[in-house]
Amino acid sequence: MMESQSAYSGVLLFAGGLALFLYGMKLLSAGLRKASGGRIASLLTSITGNPLSAMLTGAVATTAIQSSSMVMLILIGLVQSQIITFSRALGVMLGAEIGTTTMAQLLAFSISDYGLPLFAVGFFLSLLKRRKPLALAGEVLSGLGLLFFGISLMGDGVAPLSATDSFRSVLTSFDNPLLSVLAGMVMTAVIHSSGAFIAILITLAGQNVLTLEAAVPLMLGANIGTCVTAAIGSIGNFRAARRVFLAQLFFNFAGVVVFLSLLTPYLDLVRSISPPLSAGGLPRQIANAHTVANLCMALFFLPILKYFGRFLEWLLPDDPQETGRIPAVKYLRDSALSSPIIALGLARMELSRMNMILGRMANAIPAPFLGTGSGRDIIYPRLSVTEGLVMREEKLDFLEKRVTEYLIRIMKDAGDEIRIGEASALMSIVKDIEAAGDVVETLLRAFPPDEVQNGFSKEGKTEIRRLHEQLCTEIAAMTPAIAEMSATRASTVLEEGRNFDRMFYHLGFSHLKRVGRRPESDSTHNLHMELLRALELLHHLTMSTARVIVRAGGEGSQ
Repeated sequence: MMESQSAYSGVLLFAGGLALFLYGMKLLSAGLRKASGGRIASLLTSITGNPLSAMLTGAVATTAIQSSSMVMLILIGLVQSQIITFSRALGVMLGAEIGTTTMAQLLAFSISDYGLPLFAVGFFLSLLKRRKPLALAGEVLSGLGLLFFGISLMGDGVAPLSATDSFRSVLTSFDNPLLSVLAGMVMTAVIHSSGAFIAILITLAGQNVLTLEAAVPLMLGANIGTCVTAAIGSIGNFRAARRVFLAQLFFNFAGVVVFLSLLTPYLDLVRSISPPLSAGGLPRQIANAHTVANLCMALFFLPILKYFGRFLEWLLPDDPQETGRIPAVKYLRDSALSSPIIALGLARMELSRMNMILGRMANAIPAPFLGTGSGRDIIYPRLSVTEGLVMREEKLDFLEKRVTEYLIRIMKDAGDEIRIGEASALMSIVKDIEAAGDVVETLLRAFPPDEVQNGFSKEGKTEIRRLHEQLCTEIAAMTPAIAEMSATRASTVLEEGRNFDRMFYHLGFSHLKRVGRRPESDSTHNLHMELLRALELLHHLTMSTARVIVRAGGEGSQ
């Protein structure tokens, strides 16, 4: 009876200590992220193509925020956004696996008695809101203090547990290395923190209830279990981003295979570089085993990183349906900037492509509101029409920035007014096309298609389609006009544009008369008018582009 009560108290104390540890780690990580001021993402985006520098960057970033999972999630987001390439992310991933060992090294020292004093100092510093650096330092110290105090409580909870038969029977099950790996993997996946699980191992080792032989397979399993966060974060992303998770999984799985195969010499190496058991060195041995495993695997993968990346790309190749949706330039080349004539030609081609993207957006505008078509994007059927519109608007935003930067560089190097004038005209066209994309985005925000009830009359649908067809004809005609900077083609579009103005006036008037005769038409009045207005704005921006080309003068850039 007394033994069961003691065990029960030990479980509660251990669980409370673990909760404090996890909460302390959360505070510590949050404080470090605030102190970094969002610079971790900037640090990761600044890495070069050198795998060694990428690995060092990953190690520094993970040490700075004490969360390899957070670094992996940032990496997945950066690859998804095409801010860094998958190959560069691989080097950072290696560094993250090294950086995650620093917490285990810190916990292996007997400093848990300083937990409450650290928390007290940190708490009072965090109250100094007007002195932000001190307040942030207080948050970090508070988290560290709770983390250490949680370790102390877990140790106190293990002491009575270690005397129970049931606890000993659980520990003896860890004699099977494969079962231990599985247990470490599952438990880490449940608590979403390899650092927390390794802290548990160090706590058990500190109470002499866990041997190094039992702890190491558990630690190796924790390395695999920590991949669950990246797995969740990669769901729904492009394949390049999902390969980041796959790389982490392969890396840690390879570590399990290698070090289980070489378990005896591996443990001998760890013991040779660690304090002996007689000096209470088991926690240090576990921490060193963690560091040795991750460091050796990172150094093994570093020289073959290029081939490792190719293997993962073969295993999970890019999907054209995905890569086509990613914003990217197609024609701009930095090497052409030395020749303004060639560079301007490439810029015109990129702008013509932007106008083609706008044309596809314009073609799709009525479908989600009028309930026509299949409801899927015509080029990317995995997307709904609305998702296709949003995707293309993001492309236009991306291209507007890249093309504008390119044109500015052309203007700096162009030696004559003609080239500078054409670059200036192209810059104006870029703004018009990007503004046209914003018109569509504004319409979707004001009237989310999923919330719109299709109550248009037959006449109303016909009117919108007629105006829409006229607009699409104008935008399509502008694509070659931009590519050639053809004043003749642009003038033809301006002439055709008068048809739109006449049609817009008559169709708007017809709709208002219909609303007066049919009260039921009132339910779609606002949406009907906003659709007409959106088409009119797109028309005016198209005409603005045509006038810019006419003013630029001449056929092409002769």
